[in-house]
Amino acid sequence: MDRRQFFRKAGKAGAAAVLGSVAGGMLGGRASAGEWEQGPVEHWESGLFRQRNIDLSREAEGIVGAKVDGAWADYPRTPLPGAFMDWNLGARLEMLASISAMMGGGGGSGPSLAGPHNAAMATYSVRRRDSLLSINNAYKGIGMCPTRDRVKDLIQHMRDTTEAPMPEKLATLTSLYSDAANFDATRLITLELYSTENFETHTFLNVMENPATSLVYLDGTSFEVRGVAELVHPEDDQAPEYSRDLVTYTNLAHSYFHGEFPRLFPGIIVHVVEVFDNSPGSGLGVRVAPALEQA
Repeated sequence: MDRRQFFRKAGKAGAAAVLGSVAGGMLGGRASAGEWEQGPVEHWESGLFRQRNIDLSREAEGIVGAKVDGAWADYPRTPLPGAFMDWNLGARLEMLASISAMMGGGGGSGPSLAGPHNAAMATYSVRRRDSLLSINNAYKGIGMCPTRDRVKDLIQHMRDTTEAPMPEKLATLTSLYSDAANFDATRLITLELYSTENFETHTFLNVMENPATSLVYLDGTSFEVRGVAELVHPEDDQAPEYSRDLVTYTNLAHSYFHGEFPRLFPGIIVHVVEVFDNSPGSGLGVRVAPALEQA
């Protein structure tokens, strides 16, 4: 019997009792990766997981139902404000221009960890076996979500141009980011790169139990986006079609520059509920969307 079969047979809670407490494991030395990186509940079946704490039946009305802190509630989606979109898309265009200049021998710099592509993603709820606390924060690559009427065409274009020279790929993204109308401003997306049946990230476990999340961007302009996280397995044919398309598109965008990967990664779609301006010295953490008079 392998370790995964043991967990399934005994149940994760029972297996944890047999293998020892978190504190005991920490004091006794580190086990191999994947043995401590588990939660108390089994989420996988035949290589697939399905999130049970989110309800998108009213998605067309702009409402996301979610079970947060153990209670179901409706959360109205709100568009990212114009200031966020101007900063995000403008900074992406600057970076693409810099990369293009660098490739052409005209100076420029490579991608930065600061800016619109990366954000710290905070989640909480589950105490993983390697920790005494349930809170987690992880740096994620965050993408914009093409609109419902554009995403399929973009998927096909990326498939058709996967072997295209880099200048052509940069031109594709430059054209895309030059118009905010290309994107659904009520959603952001990241890939869950590392979670598998044998290794579960703390982000994965927290979202499967409690989908509340906060994204914080580090830059001269800084925003915090709070929302409801929808975790989508790329092979889940019961997930909404648009969600599956967004996960496919984001996987393709990821491999567009980093090369082909052996599998499609799950996606985390963040449905925007609130946005705060955390810009140093000016933002003061004030909510900017929805407008406070709408509260």
